[in-house]
Amino acid sequence: MNAPLLSIITVNYNNKSGLIKTLNSIKNQENAFFEHIIIDANSTDGSTDEIQLYEKEVTYPFYWISEPDNGIYDGMNKGIKQAHGEYLFFLNSGDILVNNTVLQKITLDGNKYIYGKILYILSEKDYRYITPSKTLDIVYLLKTALPHQACFIHHSLFQKQLYNTEYKIISDWIHTIESVIFDECSYKYIDITIAEVDGNGVSANQEKLMEERIRWIKNKFPKAILDALSELYEYRISELAPFIQPISQTKKFKKRIGKLLSFLLKINNLVSHKKRKEQNRRDIWTPFN
Repeated sequence: MNAPLLSIITVNYNNKSGLIKTLNSIKNQENAFFEHIIIDANSTDGSTDEIQLYEKEVTYPFYWISEPDNGIYDGMNKGIKQAHGEYLFFLNSGDILVNNTVLQKITLDGNKYIYGKILYILSEKDYRYITPSKTLDIVYLLKTALPHQACFIHHSLFQKQLYNTEYKIISDWIHTIESVIFDECSYKYIDITIAEVDGNGVSANQEKLMEERIRWIKNKFPKAILDALSELYEYRISELAPFIQPISQTKKFKKRIGKLLSFLLKINNLVSHKKRKEQNRRDIWTPFN
């Protein structure tokens, strides 16, 4: 049986030097079954010249385009629309695969989210390994994120919706929460370092990142739920953690908390909708009072 096709999607804008590193790391992969898609945002630094040279060298399926877009996630969405693979893997310019055999070590086994580790590099002397949790829940994901450079995402998860282009930094984080927590898709952690990640990219702007996260969280969750989740997080890092952790990781607990969150969100969305309708009525009728 053939392995599922993997679609590698690379987004680039005026990062010629980073793009060259990324292309070389993909081109040198051994015994891997993938296609490569490059979405360039109309670069003017010679990036497209490098893409054209790369196109002549590779033997695997390849597609590229260079045109203006509306940010990174717009570019990723364009790549998703062109992808034929059962799984998608986003490796943007400046990020590289850790070695020439890493992709052949990944088993795409039907789990919707398959994720591993990354090496996060700020400089030659300043770097660290990032190891995500083996189990994912709402408390963990509200505090951190899965690195998209280590995620192999089933194509079907984008049939419902693409990345949200209203956000410039956190849309992959939103997609993870909505897929894993709200839709309860299957996931699996693999103990493999996938990529070396350029720590000076857009997502390195922590202040902007937190602004976007807070805006999304406030729009999505009522305050009562956020307060409860904050308390859970405090318990988790407290001396009670050894007692709470075994309970919170059971399938029964996660299933119940997931259903509770979904139920509360539906109620919140319904109430919010009614409030918006009432507000609209007031906005319409106030001038006539």
